[in-house]
Amino acid sequence: MRKRLYIALGILNVALGTAGILLPLLPTTPFLLLAAFLFARSSDRLYHWLLKHKYLGPYIHAFRNRTGLTRTQKIRIGASFSVFLGISLYFAPLTEVRFLVIGVWLFWMAMLARLKTTSPLEP
Repeated sequence: MRKRLYIALGILNVALGTAGILLPLLPTTPFLLLAAFLFARSSDRLYHWLLKHKYLGPYIHAFRNRTGLTRTQKIRIGASFSVFLGISLYFAPLTEVRFLVIGVWLFWMAMLARLKTTSPLEP
């Protein structure tokens, strides 16, 4: 029973992590790390699939190896985040909500700037 619950929760976390790639306010890496944890305790096949996945695996490996993001990745993340929050800012009905959106944008841009920047050739 526990194994099935872990697999179901792992699949849910993979889905949330995948959605986080496209949605700027939903984090990707924490969900994928939790999915890897759950799969490691329930299914070797799903655990290895997640680690070797072409798009999802690098998020886990970057966290495990404490590597950073390339400059291109940082620019792409910052630009997409800015576009989505800019749209939110445009449609925000209240001034207070606009200040909240600006605060969220400033917080995440600062967090992105603090991340280690690696060369594209580094692991």
